[in-house]
Amino acid sequence: MTGSAGAGKPGAAGSEPERQRDRPGHQGHEDLPAWSRWVRQRDAPAGQDGPASPPPSTGYTYLSYLIGGMVLYGGIGWLVGRWTGLPLLFPVGMIVGLALSVALIIFRVTRSGRP
Repeated sequence: MTGSAGAGKPGAAGSEPERQRDRPGHQGHEDLPAWSRWVRQRDAPAGQDGPASPPPSTGYTYLSYLIGGMVLYGGIGWLVGRWTGLPLLFPVGMIVGLALSVALIIFRVTRSGRP
């Protein structure tokens, strides 16, 4: 056996990733998967490069959008269904309300990072 022990292994001394980490100013993000970099940026304190975390009540806000959409459009479907004699409009209204609520949540989440 010639050469140093562990040569060619990812964590071996003197390997390329280790030398990159030892460079000044290197944060070590290049060798991470994209989702891991995103999590590190998301969880970074507000003074660093990552975005500020949402307030704790955001989940309840989105839940209220889902419930409110189903109740509102389900109620409209129920009223129109009773008026027209089509009871199928109640579940259709609830599904439409749920779909519109999800669309609103997606719109709000994707627009939240922009000023």
